[in-house]
Amino acid sequence: MIRKIHGALPHLLFLVLVFLILQPSVEGTKSYTAFLIIVIAVEAALLANRKKKAAIDIGIIVFAALILWEYITAKVGVKDAMLYPAPENVFNIFVTDYEKILEGVGSSLRLMGLAFALALFFGVGLGLIVGLSDRLSSTVMPIVRVISPIPPIIYSPYAVALLPSFRAASIFVITMTIFWSIFMNMVLSVRQIDRKIMDSARTLNLNQSSMILHVLLPYSLPGIINSVSVSVSTSFLVLTAAEMIGATSGLGWYIKYNADFANFTKVIAGIFVIGVVVTVLNALISLVKRLLIRWR
Repeated sequence: MIRKIHGALPHLLFLVLVFLILQPSVEGTKSYTAFLIIVIAVEAALLANRKKKAAIDIGIIVFAALILWEYITAKVGVKDAMLYPAPENVFNIFVTDYEKILEGVGSSLRLMGLAFALALFFGVGLGLIVGLSDRLSSTVMPIVRVISPIPPIIYSPYAVALLPSFRAASIFVITMTIFWSIFMNMVLSVRQIDRKIMDSARTLNLNQSSMILHVLLPYSLPGIINSVSVSVSTSFLVLTAAEMIGATSGLGWYIKYNADFANFTKVIAGIFVIGVVVTVLNALISLVKRLLIRWR
């Protein structure tokens, strides 16, 4: 009985939220169309994952939070509506300001994509070189363990001053955020590979390049993808922080620009967009992981 009530609770909260949205709102509240569409989309996603207990719990939390937000801001009203905007006003930004939001998403993803490509190239390449050499590994890794914990965001102002453009500085900082985890995972994978695997490969008379392509890289692939997955949220945080310093586009710039004009409705909308983008990126990485590492 309790399990049935628990399973039905998010759907009941959904109905309560829809009913609340359709009630008259305080003056200054925008059209509820965009908000209602998003709420229905959340319910559809919940129905698609209704067999997962975590999805039910997430649905309860999300709908309860939205009910509270809607009731306090749009139905009762608050004194400082500029600081505490109604959900209708926030989600309506996706309709009225979608061009700037899409431009910001595109700008941020371009920087992110280039930084990821550089981090993968240098992280995997240098990780292989260091991992294959006992002398290099014993020399480099103690230094890396000192440098790698330093958050790249700390030296981003210096990078902006030192490098020729803000774009170059942003790419450098994001690349360093991702690079260390890939590099260290690569070194550890190469150093810890079962020697029986290496000996078996040598009996096939594989040359060094074939050994790397057909043995070391496939063996290290799970660690590489896991390190990329872990780095996504951190690197996006660094990206948005860097964009707030001196960019003229991107999601971080969008939030900072509107915060300077006290347009907190757009600020909150920008925060939601960042959350969605990071979630989609993590989902794509999980999909790539399932496709590339089917034996795991």
